[in-house]
Amino acid sequence: MAGISLNGAYNHFIQDYVSKDVAHADTHRKDELRDVYKSIARINKNSPLYLLTDDDKSRNDAIEIKEKARELQGNIIGLNNQEDKLSLDHTSGFTTDENKVVASYIGKTPEEDIGNTGFSIEVSSLATAQVNTGRFLQKDSFGLTAKDYAFDVRVGSQEFEFQFSIYQTDRNIDIQDKISKLINKANIGLTSNIIEDSQGRSSLQIASTKTGLKSGETSQFEVYESSSGLATGAVSYLGLDQVSAPASNAHFALNGEEKASISNRFTVGGKFELQLKDVTVPGQPVSVGVKKDNEALKKHISSLIDNYNDFIKDASGDKDSKFKSDKLKSEVVGIAQKHMATMEDTGIKLEGDGTLSIDDELLTQAISGAESIISLSPVKQFASALIDKAKDISVDPMKYVDRPVVNYKNPDNKDTSSPYITSEYSGMMFNNYC
Repeated sequence: MAGISLNGAYNHFIQDYVSKDVAHADTHRKDELRDVYKSIARINKNSPLYLLTDDDKSRNDAIEIKEKARELQGNIIGLNNQEDKLSLDHTSGFTTDENKVVASYIGKTPEEDIGNTGFSIEVSSLATAQVNTGRFLQKDSFGLTAKDYAFDVRVGSQEFEFQFSIYQTDRNIDIQDKISKLINKANIGLTSNIIEDSQGRSSLQIASTKTGLKSGETSQFEVYESSSGLATGAVSYLGLDQVSAPASNAHFALNGEEKASISNRFTVGGKFELQLKDVTVPGQPVSVGVKKDNEALKKHISSLIDNYNDFIKDASGDKDSKFKSDKLKSEVVGIAQKHMATMEDTGIKLEGDGTLSIDDELLTQAISGAESIISLSPVKQFASALIDKAKDISVDPMKYVDRPVVNYKNPDNKDTSSPYITSEYSGMMFNNYC
């Protein structure tokens, strides 16, 4: 019975309070979790003894505060997957012909790489997959006798056996469709479909999902008759072992140096991820480099302001008298006020209700200016302060719920933690205490 009750409480919490979206802020290293524990223990030691109200509304308010703070923290961090700061180093890779080569910048030092990192690429051939095209057969003809058949497929170093049955009423197209579905459903790195020729005949075509050949490989896959004891002959009749296009590697030159890759997507120097789309014209290489991405940075800052405004609006919502919404809102608005003097040049303005607005033209000018990194540093500091505040709220959400002080810690006694009340600081409360 106790187990059933515990499961019910757990499921209630999961369904009603836990966010459905898992953000980067929800994953932690050991040292991060240790820091959270130390923060809770430190507050616990120096905290007075409070009288906690035994009602569901207060408990729900505490959990909701914690979840909103966690969501704010996760959203800000998720903007650029940075742990505790807003990055202003928005850059992107570019090429002079994106119909031939597409580049993504993956480097870690964008300020150094803009204008300094670049190269040329000439593509002579793309990486291709292996394709087996079977015999073209009359769709409505009958060619294989009704039996239980099997054939084997080798993909890389793995072997697979396929078994199927042919009935008296199965035409060629029925058999091809049956095998095609078997291969696609197996999910072994092959795809299959049925094609037609100009005469209306059908063929079963099999292709590898990977491209290229590693050193020592001669093929991506092989199809051959099975030795399981079931009927054979399907491979030869359908032509499943006929290679119509062997797999091949991509060949290209980086700054004139010949290279090869088993895939059309690969990285270069830990700075770029390239996607080859087509061969280039001989003697006309494509240039690859890094540029400042002003549009991405502008969108990034707008999202930061939107997340702040959403939190302020939630804090301003209708709450019962025991929830200190004014305290929560004033503390967060105070962070904006502290940084406002240095953020106004970027077009960010504090409104009377505590929300922030953006002058699009001023923000665009600040981002486009030569000193944009310096002029936008207050925005970066504001984002970091918001993350710190969100962590503080998550650790002790109960300070925003009415809790009268019973008595203060005796200053003459050594501070000690009370293990029975530590859970308050995480917004986790029991319905009753005994």
